[in-house]
This record gives sequence, C-alpha cells and structure tokens, in this order.
Amino acid sequence: MKKNFSRLFFLTLICCFATSAVTFAKSTPDQQRAELNEMRGKVLERMYAKYPESRSAVQNAYAYCTISASGVKLGFWGDDHGRGMVVNNYTGQKIYMKMKEVSVGLNFGAKEYDLLFIIQNQTAWERFISGNIKFGTEVSAQASDGVTGDTFANATIVANGVWVYQLDKKGLAVELSFKGARITPYKTLN
Repeated sequence: MKKNFSRLFFLTLICCFATSAVTFAKSTPDQQRAELNEMRGKVLERMYAKYPESRSAVQNAYAYCTISASGVKLGFWGDDHGRGMVVNNYTGQKIYMKMKEVSVGLNFGAKEYDLLFIIQNQTAWERFISGNIKFGTEVSAQASDGVTGDTFANATIVANGVWVYQLDKKGLAVELSFKGARITPYKTLN
C-alpha cells in the first residue's frame, strides 16, 4: 500500500511540474513578464514575513534577485528549475532570469521553494547577470562577508558578494548530494 502511494505521489508531482512548465511555455513574452513581476512581489512578501531582516537587506543591497523554484529528487539524481527576476537598486534595471540545478547523490522527495539573492556590489551584479557566477556550498545560520562587516542573519553565502535566503513552500526532500546550479538571463524575455 505504501509503495503504491509513493508511486502515485511522485507521478502526481511530476505531472504538476510538467503542466506548469507547459503552461508557462504557451504564454506570450508579455504574459510571462507580468507573471514574473507578480511572482517577485509574492516572494518578497513571504521572505519578509519569515525573515524580517531580509527587508533591510533588500533595501540596502546593490541588487537583489527573487526566484521561485521546484525540484524532484529520485534516487541518485535530482533536478530543480526556477524562474524570477533580478533588480538593480541603483539603476532600476530589471532582468528576467531562469535557474537550473542538478544534484547527484542520495536524493528523495519533491519540493517548491523561494530564493532571495542579496547582491552586494557591482562586481557581483555583473557576474550574477552574466551567468558566470559559481555557487558555493557553505551553509550557516548567519553569513558575513568578512570585508565590509555586512551580516545577514539566516542567509547563506553562495558566492563572493552574494547571499541567499531560502524559504520552502511545499513538499519534503532529503538530500545528501553534490549540486551544481546556474542562473542565467531569459533571452526571450529581456
């Protein structure tokens, strides 16, 4: 009985993810931009509610990026994908982004989650929007850059000058794996 429930659960999740991907793909570029703009507001609301300190981090950052993502982990393989927007607080520039993450190791489960990246300077901004940023694996309850003394409680350092807050929305995933993530601009939306 449990085995059948698990199979049904994962088939349902896979169908939901496939349906959302197809729905997004059928939208016009203007509809996709509007959806990502709305999604940005919702991600910020949820982050501010869970991590109140993230509000001042966003306001004082050089730039920030919101990503809404989902992932499925089965056996030795995991696949996550997301989409969102990066906003430069100094220039007002907005760039639509997509995320792809692959993990190899012990993986099981599925989840939906939000990411809020805090980008501290122009160098980190340029690396972030070019897709040339490498994401590290350091995890901590409090992250500090060690240079300017900036600290973001509940954030994780992912690269030099870039922190991330993560908020799980739905699902459960157990992972003991190596990950590789890449965030790149949406060519068709920018």
